[in-house]
Amino acid sequence: MENKNIIIILLAIIVVLGVVAGAMFLQSTNAKEPTKVKITSNKTQYEGGTLSIQLTDLNKTAISKENVNITITNKKGKVVVNETVKTNSKGKAKLDLDLKKGKYTVNVTYSGNENYTGNNTTQKLTIKEEVKETVSESSYSSSYNSADPNGLAEKAEAAGIGYTYSDSGEVFIDEAAYAEYSQRTGETW
Repeated sequence: MENKNIIIILLAIIVVLGVVAGAMFLQSTNAKEPTKVKITSNKTQYEGGTLSIQLTDLNKTAISKENVNITITNKKGKVVVNETVKTNSKGKAKLDLDLKKGKYTVNVTYSGNENYTGNNTTQKLTIKEEVKETVSESSYSSSYNSADPNGLAEKAEAAGIGYTYSDSGEVFIDEAAYAEYSQRTGETW
């Protein structure tokens, strides 16, 4: 009789341990890692700009190949952009903007997946009218200029960026237009 009691007690202990181990396993497999979605582009852009975002975990490790929704509303609350972008290997994604001059609200939402929780962020966005400067033909020369050995004037002309010459022949470009151009195209010179 004593052996039966010992066996019953051992079986009860095994069942309790099995239940506890199962509960711990289920809890660990259902835990999702928190995420952070961030708008990395400037809050003020020119017409034709680009919206950039980044998706990471809380340790700033990139989360790739995930869909992120971008919704942009105008000042009247009307949705003017509702697009989904996919993050690259660095957790980054871009959306070319086709917005007119004005003030907007950007909402970026990541819904999460089986491993990560969802997250969202909101930011105000101001779109400025693109500044177009013209250069008269008389001030532009395609020949070599010793004060412009890198062909800065020619590059600015091709990019549609305004520039001027100093009295000594040095070239000065519109820095704001160059910064916007560089951000939009990724080109630097």
